[in-house]
Amino acid sequence: MALVCAMSGQVPEEPVISVKSGHLFEKRLIEKHIEATGKCPMTNQDLAKTDLVPVQTNKAVKPRPVSATSIPGLLSLFQNEWDSVMLETFTLKQHLDTVRQELSHALYQHDAACRVIARLIKERDAARSALANVAPGQVASAQQAPVEAGEAMEVEQRLPKAVVDKLQSTANELSDRRKQREAPAGLATPAELATYKAASSHPLHKSTQPGILCLDIHRQHENIIATGGNDHTAVVFNRSTGKTISNLKGHSKKVSRVQFHPSEEVLFTASADGTARVYRKTGAHYKQAAEISAHGDSEVTGLSVHPCGDYLATTSVDGTWKLHDSASGDLITSVDAGTKGQGFTVGQFHPDGLIFGTGTTDSLIRLWDVRTGADMATFYGHAGQIRSIAFSENGYHLAAAAEDATVKLWDLRKLSNWANITVDDKFNINSISYDYSGKYLVVAGDDLRVYMAKKPNELVATYTEHSGPVTDAKFSHNASFLASTSMDRFLKVFSKP
Repeated sequence: MALVCAMSGQVPEEPVISVKSGHLFEKRLIEKHIEATGKCPMTNQDLAKTDLVPVQTNKAVKPRPVSATSIPGLLSLFQNEWDSVMLETFTLKQHLDTVRQELSHALYQHDAACRVIARLIKERDAARSALANVAPGQVASAQQAPVEAGEAMEVEQRLPKAVVDKLQSTANELSDRRKQREAPAGLATPAELATYKAASSHPLHKSTQPGILCLDIHRQHENIIATGGNDHTAVVFNRSTGKTISNLKGHSKKVSRVQFHPSEEVLFTASADGTARVYRKTGAHYKQAAEISAHGDSEVTGLSVHPCGDYLATTSVDGTWKLHDSASGDLITSVDAGTKGQGFTVGQFHPDGLIFGTGTTDSLIRLWDVRTGADMATFYGHAGQIRSIAFSENGYHLAAAAEDATVKLWDLRKLSNWANITVDDKFNINSISYDYSGKYLVVAGDDLRVYMAKKPNELVATYTEHSGPVTDAKFSHNASFLASTSMDRFLKVFSKP
């Protein structure tokens, strides 16, 4: 006869015996009854938990249910166990098949990722090789990275041999000269810059269309400053006499870029009307010598004169940059960005002249080999369109500013972003530029700020004299003064009081 619980009539899992009555109980049931009544359920005598003695059993073997004590019961039990095993086996097979499919897909993705990584590494190595000696040595020939595995893109030479030779000889000369380059005599110190005040202020453009958008300082005659404004004109101004030399008309929309020729009395301008113009000094005034309309009706957003002075590059929102003869304005070559909807916002030559840097409407900085038109490198990381770029005169560094209120500093030898300058979240940056020594970086925006170029988190000075956003700013050769323009219609010159 099987021992069963006196209360439930089932074989107990944890049997205990009452020392007072001798009855067998399931431990959990009798303990609950004792807690509720304090008496034995069979004899109604007082009973405590201490009166219960556990019966030792093999817990590894579960008590056999009553249904397993007969052959029909065993057959039914075996059938139920078989059905359970079959259902579990089917479930495991389904899970195994699902895991196999997931593993196959994961292996395929891993293989594809390895191929992409290998291609990107090859592109990176090619770009690094092209720019390994960007400065102060010669710039290496651009290598176009492979488009697909095993397939290389060939870039044909776009320029006449005479132009390429001129570009190369200029780069060689400037690179050799840069090795012996010293800081300008009398270079202003950070402490002196911190004391600069607005020494003069000049309202040069019309008050009916206020806003001066850009400026440049004459290299040989630093008292001569050119500005471009919202009033469709460019102004050449002598700061020492306080008089306007020339008021240059001709553009039908705002003049967004101005730059002097490095060695001649020539001024170049670019406008939203789709043209760039060449003004040559004749007698005491500047007069238009050429008009460049290579971009059609698309706004010309960037303008840069090659260091040799023979060539002029322009960028446009039409997604092209073009190289022109600086004297005649004739088109020499045109390079398309190759990306639909990607327009250029700025452009500038590297100090050696073999690289042309551009900023785009979709937050990229792209470097081009001027000789072949090849895309040498692309820098990512900004948000919003690029507002300004600037090469350091040492040839190693490139600074770029965008609508994200950040200035990123790039090392051209390693093609890496080595530092960032983050101003206030709502600060609008309009222009950045290095001084000639490469020691200072000026940031023009909601106000005017000067940073140490090699210690970008070190703010040297902040100037708040303008009543409107500062649109452009440039140092003189030895940083003895800083010129800035603003939407308040004033050209201001900052120097020691």
